[in-house]
Amino acid sequence: MKKYRLKCELLSPIHIGTGDEIDPLNYIIKEDRFHKISFERFVAAMSDIDREKFEKLIEKGNLIKLRRYVSENIDIETGSIYSSSVSPDAVAVYKSKIDDIDNQLLISPFIRTQGGATPFVPGSSIKGSIRTAIINNLAGNSSLPKPKYPKEEYEFESKVLECKDAKNDPFRGIKIADAHLKEDAAIIREVKNVSRRNEGDLQSNNIQIICEVSNSLITGTTVNFETDISFDDALFSTNFLSKKITIEQVIESCNSFYKDKLEDEHQKFYKNTEAEQFSTMLIDNAKTDKDSFIIRLGRFSGVESVTIDNYRNPRPPGNKSTWGTTRNIAEMKYPMGWVRVTVDSE
Repeated sequence: MKKYRLKCELLSPIHIGTGDEIDPLNYIIKEDRFHKISFERFVAAMSDIDREKFEKLIEKGNLIKLRRYVSENIDIETGSIYSSSVSPDAVAVYKSKIDDIDNQLLISPFIRTQGGATPFVPGSSIKGSIRTAIINNLAGNSSLPKPKYPKEEYEFESKVLECKDAKNDPFRGIKIADAHLKEDAAIIREVKNVSRRNEGDLQSNNIQIICEVSNSLITGTTVNFETDISFDDALFSTNFLSKKITIEQVIESCNSFYKDKLEDEHQKFYKNTEAEQFSTMLIDNAKTDKDSFIIRLGRFSGVESVTIDNYRNPRPPGNKSTWGTTRNIAEMKYPMGWVRVTVDSE
């Protein structure tokens, strides 16, 4: 087993979610802190009189009064599962919408360890980003026709990797460990879906998205983490897997794929806008050498960073006939998802 240490620096905010959303009956924001609360603990700690009051509010179905009751009566020390910082923009949204019955104020949390104490980056997310880059590299050197239908897209990766099924997929020979972040590595921010207007400015498309995202270099609080990537020499040497993958191939493929996406996104969306300063900072800090590479992780990575060049065939939601015309960025200025990785041999 050949193992390498990956030293990772979050260049921009990332959001790796659970697929769940938290509503205001299960969180509160007080003194600019987000608290994920245990509704069960809250109810269990009530006196008989308080429980009777609360049950009457539930019977009336007044969501606004329920939100207020939880916010005003929760004991943070006993009822909080974990907490995070909240950006001023997200605090403003919360305060302005807490009494709006038509606004659910849903927050997408960062994936955390059981119990919620620690945010972490799954090894599978890093492996997925590496896989996209390597398949892109292999596809670019092939003469395979572009897939037209979902079934063909599913089969396309297998053709590129020359594997019959999952059993001899070469990525079976690669393992990447989950990586824990520090407890204070996350912050609640508003994420804006934006498009580029003809005048050149970014325009918000009024889609409310509130997420727990990581801190990062471009937001002013650097977050670093480390993990291991292992290559199973025994599996690769038996020829059971369809191809052999090396760390050199990982570095080359990721830089070739993701650096173009970083530069193209800057030119297409961020140049001469309020986000240019932070996009330029990203490019300046994404420089690599023979032992380092960049990847893009998590939600909001953009269709170009999760699909294959020349074979890209996305299906925009709704009735849209075009793709790649919008971006999701944190608070109208921070591009999402960028990570710089340095490889150390063990």
